[in-house]
Amino acid sequence: MPSIHDNPTAPGPDRLLKNHPGSAPSTGNTVPCECAPASSEKGGDHPRRKKLLIIGAGGFQLPLVQKASETCDVLLAAPVITEDFDPYITDRLIVDVRDKEKILVFAEKNRIDGVITDQTDIAVRSVAYVAEKMGLPGIGYETGVLFTDKSLMRGRLTELGLPVLENRTVDTVDEACAFFRELCEKKTSGNAGPAGPTVLKAPAGDSRVRETVRVIIKPLDTQGSRGVQVCSGEEEIREKFSEASRWSSSRQVIVEQFATGREFVVESLVLDHEYHTLCIGDTLYFDIPDAFAAKSRIFPTTADEGLRAKVLALDEKIIRGFGLRQGITHSEYIMEGDEVYLIETAARGGGVFISSDLISLSSGLHTEEFLVNIALGQQKDLPGISPEPLCFCGYMAFYLPVGRVIRADGIDAVRALPFVHRNQLSSLHTGMENREGATDKTSRLAVIVSGATREDLMAHMQQVRETLKIEVEAPDGSILPPIWE
Repeated sequence: MPSIHDNPTAPGPDRLLKNHPGSAPSTGNTVPCECAPASSEKGGDHPRRKKLLIIGAGGFQLPLVQKASETCDVLLAAPVITEDFDPYITDRLIVDVRDKEKILVFAEKNRIDGVITDQTDIAVRSVAYVAEKMGLPGIGYETGVLFTDKSLMRGRLTELGLPVLENRTVDTVDEACAFFRELCEKKTSGNAGPAGPTVLKAPAGDSRVRETVRVIIKPLDTQGSRGVQVCSGEEEIREKFSEASRWSSSRQVIVEQFATGREFVVESLVLDHEYHTLCIGDTLYFDIPDAFAAKSRIFPTTADEGLRAKVLALDEKIIRGFGLRQGITHSEYIMEGDEVYLIETAARGGGVFISSDLISLSSGLHTEEFLVNIALGQQKDLPGISPEPLCFCGYMAFYLPVGRVIRADGIDAVRALPFVHRNQLSSLHTGMENREGATDKTSRLAVIVSGATREDLMAHMQQVRETLKIEVEAPDGSILPPIWE
């Protein structure tokens, strides 16, 4: 039977354009996509269209492919390319997006004029590598590596004198356990490091201390929260370490002090090394163990002006300090006490249609047009960006329980709502099976929603929940609703 994992993030092209702000004609807040003709082909009456290579072909890359195809010949490189992309591309390469050398050969053979990706981390290094090797506009391979390696990120933060949660990059489970013991010893002595409460001095090995110390283990260079888990002791670390390690290309794992405060997400734009904030939002998580996926991200944040300014100032210091030349950035932050810490930053727009929809709804920027133009070296001036949020918007997401979908009603009604934009509901149907549960972000289905006020947005999200009638038959025969919380 069809599974949610057969193509978990690929909504049909008809749904990708519905109620999308970028589908309207460009306005003063956007930059027209200027895929200017290159030199004429020999014997042709018309100059050839520029060739743009896009790396990655999940559902979240489809908006970029669609926009680029309006004025460019689009070449696509990905391990799987579904029929949704067929109307928009002129050539393809079936390849692991991390295989930068094979992609470079393909790019050189086709004499591409630019290369880009969006809403995915794993293609960023290959994009940077191909651009650098071919002398095309890009961020530089070294910068691409920095933005996709959690250990290097934390090292650069330390160099910049910015706050960092205590962490260590390890190769083995024994090294991870040793770091956990160090954290326990620091807390025992009343020195818990930059985050987390201190305690009165207690006897070494006090079990009460070990019960209050938690760490989070993360693969060094993956995405989608795969392998990310919280551990409360050495026994848990030993149980969970292999899962984190298997998702890391180097098998290395970051072990980090676990923070539990408020979380933010920031989207920004960089052009010629100049930083510009696009929007800042709040992140709300599912209450599911070791499922580090947001149930919603809502823009703008409800934080007061002082806290908002603090987060944005840190974001600017990080993006400038990391040396990004151009692009859209997506950064996630967490608080512990009064301090704000970086979780991770990325040299691409946020996934789940943050880049393609929520940035546009909030700031007026047509992200795909901007990305195409910077890839081709044609973005000379800063595009128009609204200094204030244009609306309240966000995504709401749900997981399907493990089992088989036996009812999927209300989908067309939700998709027809005027405040619903891009979504993943077209992949939801009776007979679909979810075999893995809420193990990573790719198991979610999301809907983009907007409103004139925050109250409107919350009411619209509730209307979506009430309109969708989904039932899943679990392996034990019980009938379960989708997981919204």
